[in-house]
Amino acid sequence: PKPSRAPIRRARFLRQGFHKGGTRMCIKENYVLKSGFDSNAFLSDMKAAKEAVGESGPADARHLEFLVGLARGFACMGYVLVIIGASQSFSLLPGIACVAGAILISTGRCMRWVIIGHHVTHGGYDQIHKNHPGVLSKHYKRGIFGTGWRRFIDWLDWMLPGAWDVEHNKMHHYYLSEDTDPDLVERNFAMLHTMPLPSFVKYASMVFWMFTWKATYYSPNTFKELEHSRKNTFAVRCWPKSRPKTEPLTVFDFAYLPFLHVFKGDFKGALFWPVFFIQWLLVVIPMMVLVVLPAAVPPALGVTGLWPFALEWQRAALKTLVFSVAADLLSNAHSFVIVACNHSGEDLYRYSTSCKAYSAEWFLRCSYSSVNFETGNDFVDIFYGWLNYQIEHHMFPDMTPLQYRKLQPLVKSVCKKHGVQYIQQNGFWRTWKMLRCAVGDD
Repeated sequence: PKPSRAPIRRARFLRQGFHKGGTRMCIKENYVLKSGFDSNAFLSDMKAAKEAVGESGPADARHLEFLVGLARGFACMGYVLVIIGASQSFSLLPGIACVAGAILISTGRCMRWVIIGHHVTHGGYDQIHKNHPGVLSKHYKRGIFGTGWRRFIDWLDWMLPGAWDVEHNKMHHYYLSEDTDPDLVERNFAMLHTMPLPSFVKYASMVFWMFTWKATYYSPNTFKELEHSRKNTFAVRCWPKSRPKTEPLTVFDFAYLPFLHVFKGDFKGALFWPVFFIQWLLVVIPMMVLVVLPAAVPPALGVTGLWPFALEWQRAALKTLVFSVAADLLSNAHSFVIVACNHSGEDLYRYSTSCKAYSAEWFLRCSYSSVNFETGNDFVDIFYGWLNYQIEHHMFPDMTPLQYRKLQPLVKSVCKKHGVQYIQQNGFWRTWKMLRCAVGDD
């Protein structure tokens, strides 16, 4: 169910061509609409654009099965290449095999999250189950996909699927760029803004977050949001009052916060963090195992006498471990580039007020606080994880990837017709703009 929203009282500002609730990220204070902007016509045109796309059907189901098979194929081929390449003496071809294998593992892992898990958990395929029973496997449905033991089959990553659902599908989507949006880059890196460090050091620190962000930030922070969304959890009962719930939680907080509470004389708060850390650790242990598991293949074959290669299995195991970890670092960097910059930059906006879902104001915010990348074919769309349709996705979160491809030119034309901002730029350029925002240069 969608969170209830406060009724909007800003229609008169829209018709006058400005909105008092908006603050541009980092610098500006309001966005401007052309004179004579008609919010009712804009809303009607947006809804008509969605209706023109039509309902999802068997073609969308087949496309999902293709994406799932491709992601699994990438991962399996990647593991084979890494293990075989690591089992040879160092030379050009084995090195290429290991690098290619790491890239394939990374790509498959990224696809499983940002394309498959993302759209399924938004309910993008639920309409197919209703209108075309039996066309698609029943577990590709919101509330079922990735839950319980199916997490190990559908989508095993650093984030718990249920935690992602709370943090992203609900809090981020329905409070986009508001103070309660957990994904505000400039707020989450506010401490970096004030640190007396040279600019190049700040940018260098962002490289660390880029290659580790799912494990070091996104996993603990989404877990925090999940625990706060449930009734009577340990986090709800014992959360330290001195720690704002909206403040981002990273793995480093688990290390220093207990000492901070001891220094303040708050021994109850000091005990809270080790317990909460253990709860989170139990969530990520399966992913830790998945990352190192390929390195267990050479020892398993070696100790049983089945190792077929000339290189010692001990050295092969170490090389396999290195490239398996490298694959996860690459997956972090890939997802960072296509995820973190969707709503960040000096040309996007933040809001101090809320609005009603699927109202004219809702659609305006989706366009003024989101950006698209290049779009149009499977190669580009898979590389960007279908996050290159971010404006359309925030307007209508429960659609399939193929529907977004059809919807994008329609939404773009509606925005042009009504003089509404619609930004579509290269993903690497948007990453640079996001980094400038994160370090405080914009």
